Parts: sequence; structure tokens; C-alpha cells
Amino acid sequence: MSKPTKSAEKALLKSFQEYTGASSTDAARYLKKYRTLERAVDGYYNEGGGAATPSSTSNDSARDKKLGDIWETYKDPSNPKLITIEGTMEYCQALDIDPESDSVLFCLAADLGSKTTGEWEKGPFVEGWKAMPGNIDSLEKMKAHLPTLRKRLNTDPVYFKKVYMHVFDLIKAPGARVVTLDTAIDMWNLFLPPALAAKPSALSHVSPDTPTAPSTEPPTFSQKSLDMWLDFQRERGKAVSKDTWSLLIDFMRTIDADLKAYDEEAAWPSTIDDFVEYVRERQKT
Repeated sequence: MSKPTKSAEKALLKSFQEYTGASSTDAARYLKKYRTLERAVDGYYNEGGGAATPSSTSNDSARDKKLGDIWETYKDPSNPKLITIEGTMEYCQALDIDPESDSVLFCLAADLGSKTTGEWEKGPFVEGWKAMPGNIDSLEKMKAHLPTLRKRLNTDPVYFKKVYMHVFDLIKAPGARVVTLDTAIDMWNLFLPPALAAKPSALSHVSPDTPTAPSTEPPTFSQKSLDMWLDFQRERGKAVSKDTWSLLIDFMRTIDADLKAYDEEAAWPSTIDDFVEYVRERQKT
């Protein structure tokens, strides 16, 4: 694996610190030891990083209470173990989030352990906010942190994939293994164009041989390519499986602009095989 550029190294350090709240020294040490961001974050927590010290216990207790009080404000009186849809709408209003068009709500769902759209349990809500940097313990601090989450979603490949995959489980019907096509298209239109346009991009191009290597290269999958993908899906007219949902991101990040390097023998879903054929047929005309 080639050595990452200085800008890529800085991006990795920043992402590690945002995930863990660790010092720059610890971030550099774990990234050097584990080579990739995901393994470094896992190694950090597996080795006891971020564990509370006696001096931090009282501060943690105070934050627990403040965050718990915020959760209590929006919980459902008829179901006191959850914030439900009505409370979620009030919470969004307090944070100036438009739940119809702001993808940051899905960032919160992933980070705060929401298992069902518009529902939040107290424990994951409190622990999720505590895990974020900035000593967040008030609505004002939560609101101030949202631009960081929006930017991170569009520029950090690991975080983007985490949120994106969480979305699939939120938007599918209970017990279903697929997402309806209309819902999938709505979500692709919400998540993919901002990430494609961001610099650096969460969909930055990587080599198929080193897909986990850091990269600051712009995407080769363009907005025009995305429009063709959506047209193809509409013509196909079928629900979207989790396999297709997930591997679309890997395909977007590794494919060349003209699809010439596409490997038909690789383990791509048949939907992506069919899309490549669809594009190539149109390139002939």
C-alpha cells in the first residue's frame, strides 16, 4: 500500500479524533499501528481508550443528568421509554432541523442508536451525545455541532458509509429485506449529490486494489452517472436489496469514469452488472 499524502494523513487524524475525542498524539499512534481508520478506532476502544478516570466521573455524572433531562423533555408521555414521532418533531424544531430534507437527522439516528425512524431510547441518546467532541450538554451545543456532522457526512468516507448503511435499516418496512424503489431513490437523491460535490468527498475515488486506503482524489462517478443510475432503476422498477444498497457505494468509489475497468467476474450484485451493460449500450449511440 502506498504511503498516504500529507493531506490524507491530516484528514485521517481529524476523523480519528472526531470519532474518539483522543489527543492528536494518540490519534497518530493508533493510525500508525493499525493503518486504517476503522481498525485504529476499534483498537483504541479495545485497548481501553476513552475509559473514564476518577477525576472525570463527577463531570460525566453532570453531563448524564443534563443530557437525560433533554431526553425527558421530548419523551412520549404514553410511552415513557421512548421519544417518538411527536417528540422528534419538537426536538427537530428546537435544533432547526428540517426532517423532510436535512440528512443530519440520519447522522443523529446513527450516532444516537435510533433503531426505528423517529424513535430514540434514553441510554443510547445520552451515550451518543457524550461520545461526540465538545462536551455537549445543552440544546445550544447540540445545534452548534450539527454543521460538523453535515460536513463530516459529505467528506468522511467511513462516516458516510456508517450513516448510509444505518439508513437502510431505518427506511425498510419492519421485517422486510428490501427497500421500496421510490424510497431508495429519495434517499439517493438526499445523500449522494452533496457527497459527490464535496471537497474532499466522502465518495472520493480509490483503487479497487486498495479500497480502504485514504484518498483525496475527486469522485470519478459523476452527477451524470448518478442520473443514469436513477433512470436505470426507474426503468427496472424493482425494490432495492441491502447488497445493492451497500455495494453501490463501493462501485461508485472504485469504478473509472467510462466503466472500462469494470470486472464482470467480481462479486458485484447482478443489478450493478445490469447497470454497467445499460450504460455501455447507451454509450454506443
